[in-house]
Amino acid sequence: MTSPSIPERYVQLGLRLGKHLDGLVDGYFGPPELKDAADAEEPADPRALGEQAAALREDLESWDAEPQRRRWLAGQVEGLACVAELVAGTKVGWRHAVRRCYGIDVEPVSEERFAAAHELLDAALPGDGDLAERLQAWNRSQELPAELVVPGVEALVDLLRGETSKLVELPEGERIDIETVTDEPWAAYNWYLGDRKSLIQLNTELPIRSHFLTHLVAHEGYPGHHTEHSSKEARLVQELGHIEASILLIHTPECLVSEGIAQNAIEQALGDDWAPRAAEALQPLGIPFDTDTARVVTSTSRGLDHVSTNVAYFVGEDGWSEEQAVAYYQRWALAEEHRARKSVAFAIHPVWGIYVPTYSHGYRLVKSSGVPFRTLLTEEITTADLLAA
Repeated sequence: MTSPSIPERYVQLGLRLGKHLDGLVDGYFGPPELKDAADAEEPADPRALGEQAAALREDLESWDAEPQRRRWLAGQVEGLACVAELVAGTKVGWRHAVRRCYGIDVEPVSEERFAAAHELLDAALPGDGDLAERLQAWNRSQELPAELVVPGVEALVDLLRGETSKLVELPEGERIDIETVTDEPWAAYNWYLGDRKSLIQLNTELPIRSHFLTHLVAHEGYPGHHTEHSSKEARLVQELGHIEASILLIHTPECLVSEGIAQNAIEQALGDDWAPRAAEALQPLGIPFDTDTARVVTSTSRGLDHVSTNVAYFVGEDGWSEEQAVAYYQRWALAEEHRARKSVAFAIHPVWGIYVPTYSHGYRLVKSSGVPFRTLLTEEITTADLLAA
């Protein structure tokens, strides 16, 4: 029996760690025999999996492969080594875990930036009085009835898929299916199923606004997560045989790159002034879309994305209580209490809280790196590449 290759060992490590951390494996469309073998095993001691990660990291240094492929895998393995420590019960500081899993150093963002965003919103929102109440009232005016969510998504898919085909050649047979759900902590989720297909679930229990729906379809679908995953499956896995790209793993640098792609997706597809085209697509359905105000709300929201990162930092590094975190989030994100509590619950989770910076930092790094968007969608790009660029 031949020894497994380095990519096979990487896939095995991810599958084995996934038995200890539900949700770590976000998708798998690789050789079925690797998954079958992992499923048949008893869960391994996390400390032994950490040793496997260390051995794999060492062997990568002498692996006869393209430097870019080695660099990508090295970043991924470092993230998995940190996950092995977390599931073994080792105390890993929040900032240290973020650095190891995603390759970035995170510092709190000054509240002066949030205050500046508040000033822009104050000038754009109708009415006067409390800013948070005015923002929440305007958001309510842009909500879709639940029965129009799926038709709205379908209209936006038609628009965005056409524009995405100008950015990258979409793989033959790629497809998105839409499903509505309730009782989930998120507004939407892309489940990449392999074979160039995605299932996007929409949580109709939470109010969905027209401007957010446009971001959601771009983020989860075209040219965001679905486009990236289907393009990489077609090129990296099926064309080049890079089986390491057949497993999608949370808490690795690929997540920061992927969220950066998805956060920039609407601007890549429709340009900075995307709101009028989105409103035109939704208008026949009678969906409200205040384009002028939406421009300001969505652009300032980019800066306010850092509020969640600050919350995760202050809880993880400075020991803030949940109540302190909720009050901070409400003040600076201008959120209603129930939304603040949902956001804070994710940000302060002992394992998942380290994921929070992938959105704000991924957006900034992808936008500023200068790496062509098509390259991001089709090649093995890691955080180190964005930082170097």
